[in-house]
Amino acid sequence: MTEQEKEIVAKASVPMTIANGFRWLFLAIALLLVLFVFFGNKLWEGTAWYDAFVGKAYAFLLWDILLMLLSNILRIIFTARYNKIVKNL
Repeated sequence: MTEQEKEIVAKASVPMTIANGFRWLFLAIALLLVLFVFFGNKLWEGTAWYDAFVGKAYAFLLWDILLMLLSNILRIIFTARYNKIVKNL
């Protein structure tokens, strides 16, 4: 592989890496929030502040999971594009 081809491959992998980073970020946020809600149901069941928080947490989780799905779809698209570029070299 020449230096120019290496640059093309490195440039094509950047969007794939960024989308994968966002996917992991959204996954970590969702995992922490789900664990907090799970253990919170055992510790603070029936508390007013916790019940109000859980409603907002589930709404936030909905958007977080949708963004994670979107970043996963983008990662698949960028990976297909990257594979096509590598195949053509």
